[in-house]
Amino acid sequence: MGNITLPTQSYRTVAGREAKKYAIPFALLCSLFFLWAVANNLNDILLPQFQQAFTLNNFQAGLIQSSFYFGYFVIPVPAGILMKKLSYKAGILTGLILYAVGAALFWPAAQMMSYALFLIGLFIIAAGLGCLETAANPFVTVLGPEESGHFRINLAQTFNSFGAIIAVVFGQNLILSHVPHQSQEMLDTLTSQQLSAYKHSLVLSVQFPYLIIVLIVLVVALLVTLTQFPSLKSDDHTDTVQSTFLASFRRLVRHRHWRWAVLAQFCYVGAQTACWSYLIRYALEEIPGMTPAFAANYLTGTMVCFFIGRFSGTWLIRRFTPYKVLGGYALVAMVLCLISAFCGGHVGLLALTLCSAFMSIQYPTIFSLGIRDLGPDTKYGSSFIVMAIIGGGIVTPIMGFVSDAAGDIPMAELVPAICFAVIYIFARFRSDTASD
Repeated sequence: MGNITLPTQSYRTVAGREAKKYAIPFALLCSLFFLWAVANNLNDILLPQFQQAFTLNNFQAGLIQSSFYFGYFVIPVPAGILMKKLSYKAGILTGLILYAVGAALFWPAAQMMSYALFLIGLFIIAAGLGCLETAANPFVTVLGPEESGHFRINLAQTFNSFGAIIAVVFGQNLILSHVPHQSQEMLDTLTSQQLSAYKHSLVLSVQFPYLIIVLIVLVVALLVTLTQFPSLKSDDHTDTVQSTFLASFRRLVRHRHWRWAVLAQFCYVGAQTACWSYLIRYALEEIPGMTPAFAANYLTGTMVCFFIGRFSGTWLIRRFTPYKVLGGYALVAMVLCLISAFCGGHVGLLALTLCSAFMSIQYPTIFSLGIRDLGPDTKYGSSFIVMAIIGGGIVTPIMGFVSDAAGDIPMAELVPAICFAVIYIFARFRSDTASD
């Protein structure tokens, strides 16, 4: 009748074909994780640069992140509707186009010395990234066996960590070091014309880096256009947009783990963005003789810690329950924020740097835990979790306000410490898939 090994061989042949079918799309999705990390982490370079160029206090500088993350807030649901009606690929291409347009606006904004146009550009970039995250995060999770979804999204997020390191080094060398920052005493000696020219030179330094980003994003968009992405079960377009959205939302709110995942993601992105945005300012205030360009080395160090934490966390998630790993990481991150708040100086700066190692796996793990068992509601469920990224635009200015009110940066680290406490509660007590 036949060789008994034939079914096994056939299975392996099918599995091999499936792996090949997913290889190139998965690689392109990983490049998207890299690209949005570059945009996100360049904001931490822009913040001190714009703070001196436009004479902003900590609260006003935090509004840079508010403008950026507001784009994340408004776009995910429209992106989810677009993907529900068309495909994940349509969401990816839309995101890349918006990303390129927003980055391109940095050129005229710098020429015109227009802070408002910079904020508009950041908003458009964030809208593009919102599309990319709404598409890529769930796509990576469902692009293969369900049981390995946690591992795939953490593996893809490793490229996000690598992009974060590249962004800081890129920004440090092409933006912060391009025009050295001057002390207030030195600025006071300049004439109004000299001061204006100096501030304009700070802003012009962002033009070339963002032009490079535009070209890279357009190349990736071309590659995505030419690549055939596999069809997935969740790519159904049979229902009308309105009925699907309303019905999905009613089902979603009954999932306790999804509701808590939205809150946890809000807190996580808020804590991460706040810590990184003010890390250079923390170093400048707490370490005598520190310069912005040298302080950026600590920001690079946080990204290296983040990268190492992502690798170790991905390994741990393959061996332990994801919610336990998430809970442990959140608890350690909270303790390190408390140390940075109460110790200050080199000890506080070191704790803040090490904290990134324990932020590393939180975003993808919260995401994958949040969209578990959502079935046909996965796209809309992921849209709302991506919307929670607005936390970066709310928690950051709150931290800036606290630091202005307290008169120093360290005490403001209590804000991200509270955020990590919420994530710990989600991981340990609210991440199961029980419905109301």
